[in-house]
Amino acid sequence: MFGNIFNNWQKTYNRGLNYYRKKNYKKALELFIKAKELCPANFKILYNLALCYQKVGEDLKALDYFKFAHRVCKEDLDTIYNIGCIYLAKGRVEDAIGEFMKMQDIDNNNFDANYALSICYANLAQWENSMRYCEKAINIQPQSHMANNQMGLIHYSVENWENAIKFFQKAIELNSTDFPKYYSNLALAYDKAGFDEEAVNVYKKIKRKFPDYQGLDFMKNAFKINS
Repeated sequence: MFGNIFNNWQKTYNRGLNYYRKKNYKKALELFIKAKELCPANFKILYNLALCYQKVGEDLKALDYFKFAHRVCKEDLDTIYNIGCIYLAKGRVEDAIGEFMKMQDIDNNNFDANYALSICYANLAQWENSMRYCEKAINIQPQSHMANNQMGLIHYSVENWENAIKFFQKAIELNSTDFPKYYSNLALAYDKAGFDEEAVNVYKKIKRKFPDYQGLDFMKNAFKINS
């Protein structure tokens, strides 16, 4: 009897995974719900139900299922991280901080936790805390373009233009192809620092590399470019 129940939920769960990988999230959701009926407290089912609800835009249901999954497996960092990210997206920054701190309690050297905490404290304009966690994130993953860009934004926010320029340059060096915003950040930092020629040169580079970037008109006006 128990073997049949196991086989039934496992087969249903595996079919759900197959649909999830094919990005058919509604069908995957149906199958994970059926698997849960057969095995209500299974961590993998609860976690994947939460992921599916996220994919179909039902974040509050996703949050509920991530919480259910967390009760089943309190040490799983991905679950805690996803709870924190939903809180942050909903503007519940203090709640998000609480979740990311839980991750730190389990693994103090977790990059995602430190980077997320830097974002949270930046949202609260607590620049010292934001910088502290961003520094830890960069120490853990020096090649993270996201963390280097975040550090640039922190220095930009406290008007330390020299360091802002340095970190934006590093972010671009680490990823020069995917993020026009990094170039835009660098151009604006050059402008604030009084390096007008450098700011215009970066603007021209953005125009060549990312001609559809929506920030071009803003920079053109800000830098008083005539052509």
